[in-house]
Order: sequence, then structure tokens, then C-alpha cells
Amino acid sequence: MTKKHTQTTLDVSIEYAVIGLDLAKYDVSLAAVTLNEGEIIRIDRVTYAELYELADKLSPTLFAIEPCCGYSQLALELEARGHEMRVISGKAVKMWIDTHMSGQKTDINDALALARLTADPDLRPIRAKSLEECRIMTVQGVRQQLVGQRTKTIVSFKGFAQAWGIGIPTGRRNLKKMRETVEAKAEMMGAAVVSALTALLDRIKTLDDQIHQLDKDLDALVSANANGRLLKSVMGVGTQIAGRFITVVGDVKRFDKPRSLVAYIGCVPKNIITGHVNKPRQKKSTAPDLSHKGQGRISRRGDKMLRSLLMQGAAVIYMLYCKKQLPDCQLTKWIDKQLAVKLIRIAWAVLTYGEKFNIRRAGVSRSVLAAMAGQPCNEAAAAA
Repeated sequence: MTKKHTQTTLDVSIEYAVIGLDLAKYDVSLAAVTLNEGEIIRIDRVTYAELYELADKLSPTLFAIEPCCGYSQLALELEARGHEMRVISGKAVKMWIDTHMSGQKTDINDALALARLTADPDLRPIRAKSLEECRIMTVQGVRQQLVGQRTKTIVSFKGFAQAWGIGIPTGRRNLKKMRETVEAKAEMMGAAVVSALTALLDRIKTLDDQIHQLDKDLDALVSANANGRLLKSVMGVGTQIAGRFITVVGDVKRFDKPRSLVAYIGCVPKNIITGHVNKPRQKKSTAPDLSHKGQGRISRRGDKMLRSLLMQGAAVIYMLYCKKQLPDCQLTKWIDKQLAVKLIRIAWAVLTYGEKFNIRRAGVSRSVLAAMAGQPCNEAAAAA
């Protein structure tokens, strides 16, 4: 986009139908569409301070942005000034650029694509996170980072120790014994090597303390949230799953049915149907043949971390079942099926009806619970 097609400022006396913003670290590119004539006004660079100044002077306007770093804070700032925000997927922006701009991807073209895509009624916008959700997400993200650093440090220590003939069994992590083992061979390794290896052990101990403190902080944040307290009452769901569920899903009332939430998280089969032949990708397993439905592997379209945590929660329930510690309930029917999917359905019911988890009602259909309670099916608060 040449500079002769751009402007340096935005006329705040005009009403705009939509303003697309392509975000960068220190500034944004802007494409505004006027309300009456549909004229496109492009501005190459606007700092965030200038953008907020313009937003204060503009009449209530629709802003469109991509879900990049810091988009939630920008959305909160503009919404506080009376504007409407719409977050659009970057994949949709790329497809629009390829179709309408011959793949000429520039910052202004991205902003224009965002403005145009707001008119698509079938495009589902992305939800901006609240301030409370951003806090939970940040603490949990930092914790994941430190856990990864601890794992790498332990693996590094075991590798260096193995080079000196010190074998440490898999799964063993007694820092005191590791230190004693290293010091026992201090004469052979030398003071410099012992100091280097003990520095790794000190780093592991520091990371343990930091992760433990973050666990406490995250538990306090999740427990202070009403939805977090409800989710933690579900069997197999702890602070980690509840925290990630809150930040990823948000308001569960957006999903009118539990299977919609299951699809949002990416735990439904991926349909591969073309013409009159349904041929999913086959895999060597004992899974039932669903070729007549055109269903293959799960879509994996949702949040990867939430899906992984739900699998771990389902594994906890399965371990209780194998140890015969799981109470006799309807959940046993789901042990050899999609137990993680059942956890999502239970979480949807718990949040939708605002009731804590009841193991006697888990897995029981709403119609049966309604008959037992003597009330209409749609009023029965069931975790089915």
C-alpha cells in the first residue's frame, strides 16, 4: 500500500461503521469504513496513546482486532470507552487476504480484512478474556513455564551424572540423595564439576519452591471464582483443570448444549465426507468402525492444554476404578468409553445449573432425573 493512499489522522466528526485494527507491539494500523458512504480510510501507523485519544472522541463504534498478544487488554480499554469489540480469527483474515488481495499481506490490508469480516454473519467471533481470567491464565502459564524448566534441569543433571558413572533411576528425584551421590565422587570429578552439578540441584530446589507458591496463588484465584468453586467439586477436576476451563470457555451459557462445548474443546470426531463415499483415515486400533458416518479422529480444534488436562483428569477416575475406589455410580458405564468427554458434559451441567457435583446424579439422563423429581425434563439440573 503506497503512502498516497493513507492518511495521518482520523476525522472524529464522522461516524464509522467499523474500524479494523492490526496490532503491533507499540502501534497499530487502522482501516476505517464510514457509516454513510462506505468510504475506506487507511492510517499506516497510530500509537496506542493516539488510538485511545481517538476512541475518547469517537461516537460508539465497532472495532475489529485479531487475537494476538494483549488483545484482551485493548478490548477492555475500548469497551470501557463505550465501543463494541469483535475479535476475529487470524485464519479468517489470511483467507480473506488470499481471496481479495491476491495474498498481498500488509498491516493495512490486515486491518481492512478485519473491518470487512465483521459483516460476515456466519463468522463466529473470538471471546475476549476478562481481567480475572487474564490473571488466572498468566499465573498458570508461568507455572507451566517453570515446570518445563524444572523437567529440563532434572534431565540435564541425570545426563551429566551418567557421564561420570552415576546412574539415577527413572522417576527418582530425591535431591538430598543426588547431592550425596555427587559429593561421594568429589575426588574423582573435581571441585569445579561438583560445584556445577550442585548448582543444577539448587536450581531444581528453587524451581520447586516457586512452583509450590504459584500453586497456592492459582488455587486462591480459582477458589475466589464462583465457577471455579463449582468445577473443583467435580470428581477428577482440580485447580489446574478448573483454571484452564475458566480462561478458555468463559461463560458456558454460550453453549446451548453440552455437545457444543465438547466440539469447542475439540473432542468430537472429525467428519470427512465427500460425494457419496465416506472414507475417514483408518488407524490400527480397536476403535469401532464409523466409516458409514464419515468420522475419523478427534478434531483437536480447541485448546490443547485444556484437552490434555481433561485427559489426565479422566485418567485419575480410571485409576480409582482400577483400584476399586470409585463409588458405585453411573460413571462406571463411561470407563471404557469417552470419559474425558463425559467430564466436559458434567462441567457444562454444573456451570449451567449452578449446582455442585453430585456423584449419584452423574451419568443419569435428564429424563430419568426429571421423572424421579417429578418435574419437567428441561428443569432438571442433571449432569448428563
